[in-house]
Amino acid sequence: MKDHIQVGYTRKPFGVNGQLKLKIEANFLEDVLKSEVLFIEIGGQQVPHFVESFQDTEELVVHFEDVESREQAAKLVSRPVYLRPADIIPAEEKEIPLETIEPHLKYLNYYIEEVELGKIGQIVRIEVFPQQEMAFVDYDGREVMIPLHPSFVLREDVKQRVLTLDLPEGMLEI
Repeated sequence: MKDHIQVGYTRKPFGVNGQLKLKIEANFLEDVLKSEVLFIEIGGQQVPHFVESFQDTEELVVHFEDVESREQAAKLVSRPVYLRPADIIPAEEKEIPLETIEPHLKYLNYYIEEVELGKIGQIVRIEVFPQQEMAFVDYDGREVMIPLHPSFVLREDVKQRVLTLDLPEGMLEI
């Protein structure tokens, strides 16, 4: 059971019939939606909970078998959610493109190339801040943040997965 993969966590109860809101990482959403069982951490153990249904609301809502009331759902609040490795769909077989779930993840795993410096590194994660999206890139053995501002983007090569940017001088030194 220790080889299970954490994909998110439970949030608060939804409704009165035992439904529960989930916060799932975008890259695992399709895996969760196609799973028959999710594992919830209870007392240090990853306990299987069989999915009865998912509800499409503004947030992901699950109804587990044997969870019939708001009180029962409340006992599962704020707990890690896991999947078995076998339940993870290989990226090339996923039917829902990640960028349709989270548009800001369009450039995840792209390589950043700076017009004067050449290849910088691969985008390992993207976070959205109030003013802009920031790419986190491994560069010279450290992680640097690069704003994905449209004024910096010169070219996008979808086939090669390369984003060519014209960054202000000193941007990578911050």
